[in-house]
Amino acid sequence: MLSLPKTLEAFYPRPMAVNFQERLRGAIGGALGVAFTAAVSLYMASLLHLSPWLVAPVGASAVLVYAVPSSPLAQPWSVVGGNTISAVMGLIALTLVHHQILTPALAVGLAIGGMFIGRCLHPPGGAMALLVVLTDSKDLVFAVFPAFTNSMLLVGFGLLYNNLTRRPYPHHILAAPKQPSGLLRVSEADFAEALARHNEVVDIDFEELNQIVRASELIAYRRMAGAMTCADLMTADPITVSFGTHLREAWQVMQRHDIKALPVIDRAQRVQGLLTHDDFDREAARLDPADPQAGLMRLLEPATTTHTDKPEAVGQIMDLVFATVAAAEPAEHLMQKFFQGDHRHVVVLDDKQKLAGIVSASDVMRTLFHKAA
Repeated sequence: MLSLPKTLEAFYPRPMAVNFQERLRGAIGGALGVAFTAAVSLYMASLLHLSPWLVAPVGASAVLVYAVPSSPLAQPWSVVGGNTISAVMGLIALTLVHHQILTPALAVGLAIGGMFIGRCLHPPGGAMALLVVLTDSKDLVFAVFPAFTNSMLLVGFGLLYNNLTRRPYPHHILAAPKQPSGLLRVSEADFAEALARHNEVVDIDFEELNQIVRASELIAYRRMAGAMTCADLMTADPITVSFGTHLREAWQVMQRHDIKALPVIDRAQRVQGLLTHDDFDREAARLDPADPQAGLMRLLEPATTTHTDKPEAVGQIMDLVFATVAAAEPAEHLMQKFFQGDHRHVVVLDDKQKLAGIVSASDVMRTLFHKAA
């Protein structure tokens, strides 16, 4: 590869992380979308005796709608709102100023400002405003036809084509878990602060970019784990409690051994639940919302009567839903468990479905990062 000076590296085209099939999908979609928009617009123009019937910025919009449908700049409101508002701003500029240089400059500036206010930033909108000025289109009809109409048709076909080719449009992002995995070193708050410091428009949805970071971390953990199994990462023969263990006793065990989770097992060593610090915190807050520490003290006190309104045994507050893996499974499967929800601990079972060990997020990080070092 040609060696470039550091100052020129930014000008060198960077590789695009999409395969040939995706590139072909975008190209075909753009062609079909513009053809549909042109055909319908031409028919409408002939009926209503309107001109022009198709504008150049639609071609730029097609690149976004069909080649990068996940971009915030390519979403339906961005396309329709951005192009229409920009056309209106071009008309306003023509009304306010009559100058070969200042008028086009004002049109583009007003278009950018209008799109920011309307939360519909769309790059082809700048071209739409400039087109209005260059063609001296002073009729307000231009904002409706072709600007608005072309945009609606392009987006309408995009809805059909992108979804048929398995590219959800409008682009929906699944929200990240409220309580992200303990394996994640970069929290959502960290991510939001970094973007705020960046202070530039990023052409990707915040949550999608956040998920890419999360996926990258999972890939890194998989790489570091290599051929390791879940048994290689687990704490074997962990300390356990039973369903009927008193909460005070379980709490003392957790404090004495500095652990944050206890498997709850029956006599056959089968796991019935998982007791964590979060379970104690939840019940303490329920007993005394104003002072959770006082609620914890009350929770741990043995009842002095035969009937009580507070839980006494581990089985009354333990988690019944918990993550499990088999000891012989690849460590990669363990990583997936941590990343699927708010799990901080995963229970490891042997080939008879009995307790073999437990893995915490800190166990994984400590083992893998030590191995990587």
